[in-house]
Amino acid sequence: MRCSSCKNLVRKGELFVADTEQTSGICFNCSKFTNYTLLAPGDAALTRRSKKHSELCGVVLGWNQRRKRFERKGQYVEADAIKKAKIECQADQAIRTQKNKKAAQQRIKQDQTYVENFAQAIRRAYPNCPPNREFKIAEHACEKYSRRVGRTAAAKQFDKKMIDMAVEAHIRHLETNYDQQFGKGKPKREIREDIKFDVNRIMMQWRNKF
Repeated sequence: MRCSSCKNLVRKGELFVADTEQTSGICFNCSKFTNYTLLAPGDAALTRRSKKHSELCGVVLGWNQRRKRFERKGQYVEADAIKKAKIECQADQAIRTQKNKKAAQQRIKQDQTYVENFAQAIRRAYPNCPPNREFKIAEHACEKYSRRVGRTAAAKQFDKKMIDMAVEAHIRHLETNYDQQFGKGKPKREIREDIKFDVNRIMMQWRNKF
């Protein structure tokens, strides 16, 4: 990525500044924020309120090597804006904490409902799978922050392909010797190919109503 002002290359590992996450950025030297204060991310209320009190606000983006993309690393705002925001946050801390607790509890309930519905979708697609196995599959596939198939947008629509992938992964690990094959010099692709027949056979058995 290049600075939209001086056109110099913004290298991976370096930060750049933008008005929003969607706009093209400029390097720090070309920005208007050389005398501003960097507010690290992590406190949504402090971030929102400091932006409100600052004449200008610059979104700081940095390269995430694992995800291969630039991500928000904080924002540049006026130092006085941060002070005012902290005072406001301290004033209603108790109220916000209580709201956050209620919101967290609601998210837990919603996630539990989603896992249950995902399990029911598995049972409908694989009516002959062992009793209660659908819940184990759903819990594993839908584990939060796991980046497994159950957390994808398609899975949340109970897409058939996502259901099949969750069941396939479960069978691969618990119904075959897949995990025991690692460390013997075989690449993952070859190991998966070796057990493919067994996985497909079991999936067909679980899918068959008769």
